[in-house]
Amino acid sequence: MAFLQQNLKAHSLLHALTLLAFYQLSRWLYRSMVVCPPFIGIPGPKPASWFSGNLGQLFNAKGLPFHQHLSDFYGGMVKVYGFFGDEQLYISDPLAIQAILGKEQECFDETAVFLEANKIIFGSGLVSTTGELHKRQRKLAAPMFSTAQLAKIAPTFYDIAEKLVDVLQREVNEQLSLTSSANAEEKNDGKGGERAVLDMSEWSCRVSLEAAGRAILGYSFDPLDSPVSNPYTTAIKELIPTLFSLALVRQFAPFFSKLGPAWFRRKLVEWTPNRKVQKVKATSDLMHESAKAILEERRAQLLDEADLGSEDGGRAKDLISMLCEYKRMRGAAPEERMDDDELTGQMTVLIFGAQDTTSSVMSRVFSLLATHPDVQLNVLEEIRNAYALMRQHDADGTDCAGGRERLDQETLMGLPWLDAVMKETLRLYPPVPFVRRTCTKEASIPYTRTIPDNSNTPFTSLASVRIPKGTTLFLSIAGCNRIRSLWGDDAGEWKPERWLESTQPYSKDVKIPGAHSGMLSFLGGGRSCIGYRFAMLEMKIILATVLSSLVFSPTEDRIVWNLAQITSPSVCRAVEREGRVLVEETKALPLFAAFDDALG
Repeated sequence: MAFLQQNLKAHSLLHALTLLAFYQLSRWLYRSMVVCPPFIGIPGPKPASWFSGNLGQLFNAKGLPFHQHLSDFYGGMVKVYGFFGDEQLYISDPLAIQAILGKEQECFDETAVFLEANKIIFGSGLVSTTGELHKRQRKLAAPMFSTAQLAKIAPTFYDIAEKLVDVLQREVNEQLSLTSSANAEEKNDGKGGERAVLDMSEWSCRVSLEAAGRAILGYSFDPLDSPVSNPYTTAIKELIPTLFSLALVRQFAPFFSKLGPAWFRRKLVEWTPNRKVQKVKATSDLMHESAKAILEERRAQLLDEADLGSEDGGRAKDLISMLCEYKRMRGAAPEERMDDDELTGQMTVLIFGAQDTTSSVMSRVFSLLATHPDVQLNVLEEIRNAYALMRQHDADGTDCAGGRERLDQETLMGLPWLDAVMKETLRLYPPVPFVRRTCTKEASIPYTRTIPDNSNTPFTSLASVRIPKGTTLFLSIAGCNRIRSLWGDDAGEWKPERWLESTQPYSKDVKIPGAHSGMLSFLGGGRSCIGYRFAMLEMKIILATVLSSLVFSPTEDRIVWNLAQITSPSVCRAVEREGRVLVEETKALPLFAAFDDALG
């Protein structure tokens, strides 16, 4: 009987996959063989495969150099290939991106692959909805990221940052204590005093999740006092790399979403004999069940508070309390309410989005400061001076919490070197290097065409390209952020001082459609990052608090940054097995950490 059931499962799955392959093959062959190629004259690389075109290069963990090569070698408008010769566009040109995210934004939307895959994994949240539903959800979530709300959230961020510093200091002391007797002569090698090794990628992930959970949901995922993170932290840390490794498979998500009712589609996933698919399913289930449990717990707390008649006393409201309040309001219009599926979808999306991208940026900042000690010193001195000035004007200790000094929000956000480091890191190393869009209505967009000549300065001219309905676009965030015509000949260099020399260190001739400081790191238009001010405040508080106590320097480990939709660091090591030397990578960012006063 079990054998027959297994055969039935395999037959159902094979039948679904066969229909899927036939549908996609017919569609792509029609477009490539019957319809005239739309982008004749647009430069680009040859397809690496007759089946998957350039997708294997674009969706590759080691694909960051290829992405940059497209913009550097072919210009801002590049033709790439999808399945079976499907012509797509890879765009880093600011004029074109400005049109796509601005004037012509009604003609472009998220790809069906992106929407359907996110709907399966996250539910009905901001990343899986479009049109009026997306606008409604965004409007309901917007108060969570208002200026007034951020002022109330700041103390929570400080609480978490100070807890992180306590934990990091304890770990440094424990390591130094263990090695003090055995390595007494090696404690000071002349490069920075007594040092311990901290995995700042792991700690960035953990503190970002805790900050997002406390500030957005009023829930603590990870109190940071355990050497091991909880299952939720581990699951979401592994989700994006796993999804990215399934990028080619995910292209079939729109077709999969139409295969019968939800219970049947879930069965198909359960029957899929693929370890990565099962990991994604398990992570999605964990996030969904966690969101439901948190929602019920917070609802019970809110009811208890209402029964006791407690006032918020100026405290920050979390997302659940805000949205539940909307839902309870008598006479509230339907568009001002969310059902439970939408609530849990919003919770999962906002927590995931706030955690993964923020941890990527903070990991990159720690890494860059460790390898640029002169810049790190400038940031440290700036923070020290800000605290010293605060003490002069705060003799009564009003800027202290629990005996600990805290910079006020205005002072913190105005620190020039810290701000320059943040902006330059986001510009050169955006956590999400590219996004995709699909053309929903034929449009013609302008771009700057580059015409090579014999001189070092190629000739450029204005041009336009007609984009047929159904075309897939890659919008290169990293490419646009590094384009020389905007940022100068040193656009590929990490130079925080460019933000000190000018408040607008890019060409004033082109309007960059960015949501933050003229760059695309938080995207732009109607689907820009709703929480970018939230993220900047969180990162600055955590970085300033950590850097006021610890100084970082690089270890001898070889660090590589991989593309997994969101970039992340790994340690690359050579290991010998069965007489062969193999290269292994482990997601981590080990850095030497020393107490600030030890380096004074």
